[in-house]
This record gives sequence, C-alpha cells and structure tokens, in this order.
Amino acid sequence: MKKNLCIVAIMVCLMLWGCGQEEKQAEAPAPETMPAVEKAIDKAKEAAEAVAEKVEKTTEAVVEKAEQKIEAVEGKTAIVVEKAATVVEKSAEPTPAKFTTTVESVTIDNKNGKVVLSHKKHAEAYGCVVCHGAKKPGPQKLGKEAAHALCQGCHKEKKSGPTACNQCHQKKAKALEGC
Repeated sequence: MKKNLCIVAIMVCLMLWGCGQEEKQAEAPAPETMPAVEKAIDKAKEAAEAVAEKVEKTTEAVVEKAEQKIEAVEGKTAIVVEKAATVVEKSAEPTPAKFTTTVESVTIDNKNGKVVLSHKKHAEAYGCVVCHGAKKPGPQKLGKEAAHALCQGCHKEKKSGPTACNQCHQKKAKALEGC
C-alpha cells in the first residue's frame, strides 16, 4: 500500500515538475490549470488513504482468522497429545500374567557365574509381554547385551532389584535367588 502511495506521489511530483518546465517555456502560467492539479492531488491523496484503510482492515481480518485457526489446531493437537499419552501410559503398565502353569525359577549359566531368576515372581508382577514381547512365551536365547539391557534396564527403571554384576552372577555353587 505504501508502495502505491509512493508511486502516486512520485508521479504527481513529476507531473508538477513537468508542468513547471512547460510554464518556463511558455513564459506565462495558465491560471486555471493550478486548481485542477491541486484537485487531482487531493483526489489522489484521498484514494491512497482509502486504499490504505481498506488494506489495514483486510489485514486485521486475516490476522484474526489466522489466530482463530491456530487456536482450533492447538486445541485439537492438545486432545491428540492427551489421547496419545493415555495410550502410552496404558501400554507401559505391566499386565498381570494370565497363566496356568509356570516354572518357579530359571537358571542361566555363563562364564561369569550362573544367574538364577525368580521366573514366577516376575511373571506374576509384570506379565509375559515385558520380557517375551508379543511372541509366545517360552525359553529365550539372550546374548550378554540383550540380557543386560532387558534385566538391568528394567531394574534401574523400576529402582528395584539387583544391578551390580555380583548381585546376579554367582561363581559359587549357590546362586542368589530372586534376581
């Protein structure tokens, strides 16, 4: 809008300057052209002001609609985030095991000493899915990295259970029950 107003002002100035050049050549200014030029300038100013006002009103309306849309999207986003958080919370909760039989304990032999895991206690407290995942529960082959990530990770997260090496790995004949 300001650009258009500047262009109109420049054109008017050039017209006035050009008219002044013609007057010097003619040596006698035409008295009736001055009021016409002034009227044209006044009309141009009024038109520029009207356009500027219209642009301002349009801008305000666009900003208001954009703010309304942003509020609507933020509201919907908050609902989606809340629902997602609820789903995540529910999926993170351990589900009690639904089983008819289970072994009391599992012994894992390795070079650092055997580890005895109280399988029944873990199954009742956390369910099968926590350790076995979605697959059918049964014997697992875990490497060192996977076993440490699963067992130590869970113990650290729950701030319960052993996390030090010698608390699970027993080199003596008697292993610690209840890992």
